Amino acid sequence: MSGQAFQMITERVGYFPGHVNIGLVIGEHGAVLIDSGLDTQNAKKIKKGLDAIAQPLYAIIQTHSHADHFGGNAYLLGCWPEARVYAPPLEEAIIRNPILEPIYLNMGAAPLDDLKNKFLLAQPSRVDHLLPLDEGIEIDGVPFFILSLPGHSWQQVGVVCDEICFAADSYLGEEVLEKHKLPFLVDAHETLLSLHKLLATNYRGYVPGHGAYTTTSHDAVNKNIAWHERIFSVICDLLVEETTPEEALTLLCERLHISIENASSYVLFRTAFMGYLVGLQKTKRVAYRFEQNRWLWRTVQDGAEGAER
Repeated sequence: MSGQAFQMITERVGYFPGHVNIGLVIGEHGAVLIDSGLDTQNAKKIKKGLDAIAQPLYAIIQTHSHADHFGGNAYLLGCWPEARVYAPPLEEAIIRNPILEPIYLNMGAAPLDDLKNKFLLAQPSRVDHLLPLDEGIEIDGVPFFILSLPGHSWQQVGVVCDEICFAADSYLGEEVLEKHKLPFLVDAHETLLSLHKLLATNYRGYVPGHGAYTTTSHDAVNKNIAWHERIFSVICDLLVEETTPEEALTLLCERLHISIENASSYVLFRTAFMGYLVGLQKTKRVAYRFEQNRWLWRTVQDGAEGAER
């Protein structure tokens, strides 16, 4: 992402393409960004881009609270202290207290030092306004629609302006899916609901958090739906023989050709795997019980009873 590598889609709506796409909307008094990227290095490039078009930063709309989407806030708010920050409920708590991300990834325990890296622990950012969910909002004279798209994160949102949908991480580009194999999410059931919600839209264009801008999202969204359903099927196949989540995750990684080599990767894959189990349990496709201090999960056969509590 070079200093002026922003691409305009409409007269006032564009984006900074990169590992994380950053939305750009020109308001009456300055620029409204949608997310801010991973860190200070990326934020400096965004600032150069805004300086090149003589636009001060008016506001940042956060789609969700993962470090790679708000890590640039600290630098940008240092440059423009009057800028306002908007975020969804619940997500804003993590943006203000980023240590919560490595805490929840570490199953609520104090995070290991290896989990305190810029990919999992951003610098804190204030949040000035809570975003509505599935409602409109006006920022700097520009109307936005906030589209609730949970699943990848608890209250992730998409942002629509001038019929351009910034879809956050509700779906991933094909190359990103193939790279990560087991995409991060906290609830696969909600992820699929959000994908079907996107399928029902017909905006002028779509910018995912990771992937290419397209004039239709249908191909990419259908690819994501098929990807998640395939992982569901693999997990159900693995759980025909009752096993623990830890053992099942190991088997799933082997099946998907995933090699976990550090603590960060492990907690991300473990959380994603539990997100798939949650999705399967919500639809009564898997169940669990406890025996000899082991948490055992199994595929539910037709007519079988639900999980024992």
